[in-house]
Amino acid sequence: MHALACDFALSRTDEALNAALDACLPLCALIARRFLSRGAEYDDLYQVACLACVNALKGFEPERGLKFTSYVTPTVTGAVRNYLRDQAPLLRAPRALRQQAMDVERARDAYLNRYHAEPSARQLADMLDWEIGRVLAAWNYLASTRVSSLEETDENGLTLAERLPFLETGFEQMEQREDVARALAALTEEEKMLLNLRFTQRLSQRDAAARMNKTQMQISRMERRVLAALRKELTEQP
Repeated sequence: MHALACDFALSRTDEALNAALDACLPLCALIARRFLSRGAEYDDLYQVACLACVNALKGFEPERGLKFTSYVTPTVTGAVRNYLRDQAPLLRAPRALRQQAMDVERARDAYLNRYHAEPSARQLADMLDWEIGRVLAAWNYLASTRVSSLEETDENGLTLAERLPFLETGFEQMEQREDVARALAALTEEEKMLLNLRFTQRLSQRDAAARMNKTQMQISRMERRVLAALRKELTEQP
């Protein structure tokens, strides 16, 4: 495994990458099986492990003198742990709700692949032959399990953090993010869903409105209100 990883580090060819990855697959499978008791499906864990392994191969630097096995094992294990941490709320949900959420996401992906546009709640309901309320409930649940990313940008190239004022010059970035996280905790589930759609999934206001079964004007007003509330929460923190 180490020799093949070194070969890829030197050549950077697809053939060398595939050969090194093939040698790592048993390790990926072993790590995935170690976490089966956490409630996730094996195929999902295995896929996460394999993707982390590819990233480890691409980041491996033999000149540092570290054996590849010593580098890849904690990298892949950490990626699987992070996946389980991020998916924990969904994995704790009732099985029927998890299945509905996955069905809605698959329908959305199919629509995107076919039409290259975000589906509305009504279009997803038609695809799945569901009541629209069932679709909205599944999306609301998914949104509540995801934390809005402060790194994702909107159509203007701005992150959520960049649209909020800094507390003080000289504050460390991590401290700023913790303050934003505390401010986000004061929002309702619907408001968090809006931020998830706008800043994590980077939907336009029109597409977010269709997903939430609202008008674009309602979404625009809600977004202004939420951002104003976050600014107020941040500036009033000690």
